Amino acid sequence: MVRRRVLVAYHSQGPMFFGDKIRNKEILNILKNNHFEVFEACLPTITRWEVGKSLFTIFPLHSRIMRIYSRRDFLQWLQLNSSINSLKRTIQRTNPDVVLAETSSVGWIATYVCNELSTPCIVDCHGLVFAETKGKGYDNWRQVKRFEKETFTKCDYLSVVSKRMKDYIQRKFGIPANKIIITPNGTRPQHFTAQYKSPLKAIYAGTFAYWERVHDFLDLAKQANQKIKFYMAGAGPLKKQLLKKIEKEKIPVTYLGYIPRQKIFATLSKMQIGIAPSTKDLTRVVASPIKVFDYMASGLPVITPRIGDWGDLINDEDCGIALDDDSIEKYLEALNILAGKDTWTRKSLNAIRVIEEKHSWDKALQPLVNLLSNIAK
Repeated sequence: MVRRRVLVAYHSQGPMFFGDKIRNKEILNILKNNHFEVFEACLPTITRWEVGKSLFTIFPLHSRIMRIYSRRDFLQWLQLNSSINSLKRTIQRTNPDVVLAETSSVGWIATYVCNELSTPCIVDCHGLVFAETKGKGYDNWRQVKRFEKETFTKCDYLSVVSKRMKDYIQRKFGIPANKIIITPNGTRPQHFTAQYKSPLKAIYAGTFAYWERVHDFLDLAKQANQKIKFYMAGAGPLKKQLLKKIEKEKIPVTYLGYIPRQKIFATLSKMQIGIAPSTKDLTRVVASPIKVFDYMASGLPVITPRIGDWGDLINDEDCGIALDDDSIEKYLEALNILAGKDTWTRKSLNAIRVIEEKHSWDKALQPLVNLLSNIAK
């Protein structure tokens, strides 16, 4: 049997958050389990302290890949040159049937190289980078949007994590529907799951980034009654700000620190409710948060705003409470509803069922596996 050869390209560090790394690892695993011959291209990241060490990787230069207006642009230009050259050498050495680029940022580099080498390229788009850039208040979001549109246009196929992301990209970027597949996020079903216990324990476990609105979780903990215990786990750019708020306002939240992936489910199984606050901007409307699926796999009913495909999933499958109004008052009402044992048990069992039936990684990633199989024939 001839094994299909897939080269998976991703950043060595770069702008990848926890969910990106989890998804990338699961994709690598499922491809190997499905008998693909998998190669990895870990694209370099250059900081201003490492330019001297990386000089030999930036040649030949690709002068037209972007315009340079600042020192920051110059560093990005050097990194793009290095990544393009690194990926090109890897493709020539491994001769893959198809390249899978993890994230649209890597996708721009991959399509640039693959078009030159006539190698099929699939971009696995975890989120809209320009929307995240705009949400953070960065002025260069329009440039990022142009890069992203170019990536979507030039790749052979595009894998996205939600129906809403597919609809948006079709409508706003003019990408044909038959070029886009939906490959949502997932998680692994768990043997040990939560049990109903009083007092209830509620947790936020995830990235501390602007789009997560972890401040809402802290405000909820501040106003909730003493019968519910609150826990927080994770890391990210807002960590110091959040811990300072907890200390200054004496909020009754226990911070568990950053918990490695292999240990997080043991922690979640000791909780009773998973909280997933969120902004309602485009970044989240098109998202597919892995932590929501992790909560569900652990048997935790989820409280979250009703946005995106994931908000609909929580509502339609009755595995938590999706809030049309995500005011603190409505979060408090949701906590009171889940305090009832019968309600909690029904929603907990539904959450576990949905993961097993629809959102285990094997099931979630199957459309991508099928597409790679067809292209690599």
